[in-house]
Amino acid sequence: MSTNHTETMLRTLKEYSSCEILLTFKHDDGTPLFSICYQKNSYQITYLESFFTETYNDIDFTISAIDKALQNSYKKPLIN
Repeated sequence: MSTNHTETMLRTLKEYSSCEILLTFKHDDGTPLFSICYQKNSYQITYLESFFTETYNDIDFTISAIDKALQNSYKKPLIN
């Protein structure tokens, strides 16, 4: 996914912050990796394997975290 597309999705989350919109990113095999929502004036990334949540106030830092998480998902083997 392109950075521009990711930025558009994140801006949409912020624009409709009064709605409960959740984006879920999946591995190529369909395994859910993490989800993102916009709450309390920040982007919250929840890693679905550990349920660990990171919070970012800046869209650029959020995009960097998404890119890093996607890259890491291809480095470690998936457990079936």
